[in-house]
Amino acid sequence: MFPAAPIISSNSMGATAVLIQGTPCTLAAVRAINATAADAYVQLFDAALAADVTVGTTVPSWAIQSDANDPSIGDGLPTNGIVFRNGIVAASTTTSTGNTGATQHVKFVII
Repeated sequence: MFPAAPIISSNSMGATAVLIQGTPCTLAAVRAINATAADAYVQLFDAALAADVTVGTTVPSWAIQSDANDPSIGDGLPTNGIVFRNGIVAASTTTSTGNTGATQHVKFVII
């Protein structure tokens, strides 16, 4: 079980790389609110700066799919979370490694 942790929100996330956490951490949970008519993906990168990521070129460390018109999708993470050694940069796209944006509201729980 994880200790209590704050929620970090990134509303209207798209194809632009967004810094979520700039230091080493464990990602315990992710919730994506996908109101689009197509599946979407939250790409997660092990990076300390958004500038370290080129969405569509940099290979994500992990990607989470959210189904079309699903108001809240589960996290798709391993039971014990994922350790990011540098930090977390994220983007929301139409494919798991592409650079076409898919707007989602994403919540992260980091410990």
